[in-house]
Amino acid sequence: MTWTSIKKILPQKIAALKLENTMKLYALSQDWDEILKKSLGDGWQKKSKPIRLKNKTLIIVCRNSVWANELQLKESTLLNKIRYRVKEVEKIKVVS
Repeated sequence: MTWTSIKKILPQKIAALKLENTMKLYALSQDWDEILKKSLGDGWQKKSKPIRLKNKTLIIVCRNSVWANELQLKESTLLNKIRYRVKEVEKIKVVS
């Protein structure tokens, strides 16, 4: 019997189950407040969260339309930090 490393099997299974975007979204969600703090400063935490990654667009939900508008205005700054972690993200869609 031949043993195969989990490091080889896991990426193959994730790809086969088409879970790549789910895994990337989970990673972003875990670090979301830290990403906001580093890219936009204090005061942005707990106001939004990423909910979907589809067609290279990250969809973010905000507490209300005011925060959604503010976050949309900061898109280019935020995208730089997001792309550092998930290169495939090309744009952001913010909803409230």
